[in-house]
Amino acid sequence: MKKYLSVALGILTAIGGFVDIGDLVTNAQVGARFGMSLAWITIGGVVGICVFAEMSGRVAAISGRPTFDLIRERLGPRLGLLNLTGSMAVTMLTFVAEIGGVALSLQLITSVNEVLIVPAVGFVVWLILWRARFSVMENVLGLLGLALIVFAVALVALGPDWRGLAHQWTTFDKPGDEAW
Repeated sequence: MKKYLSVALGILTAIGGFVDIGDLVTNAQVGARFGMSLAWITIGGVVGICVFAEMSGRVAAISGRPTFDLIRERLGPRLGLLNLTGSMAVTMLTFVAEIGGVALSLQLITSVNEVLIVPAVGFVVWLILWRARFSVMENVLGLLGLALIVFAVALVALGPDWRGLAHQWTTFDKPGDEAW
């Protein structure tokens, strides 16, 4: 039973890792502006992330070394540093987007300015990262990933015009008031 529970938590953690608060906020803004015409980009991005994670995991598992170490060895220290810098920049941007997304969500709930919420959210994240055990963080994030199923249930429960969504998904049309 514990084996099945860990697999289920792994799946929920993966869902929570690929569909995070930054994704939800960005996708909501893009959806409000463009409808479903850009949904294929999100699907393609998720597939790309899955493929990259799988390839990196296989390289690290077979070689027994981190991917960065192999890149530095194969391409030299300058390109290795460029790779490390790019990776750190993407990680920092993702981290900032996550904190901003949580602050925006809390602003919508409390009506407090998000500029005041960002330092508090950053402090809570720092506290969790330095004080909580990894197993606790993993299980909590896995269970919070379960909350994302609410979006799929809400989509079906709201009963959208499926034909209209399919039409928007297959054709791209800029918003009417934009000139680009």
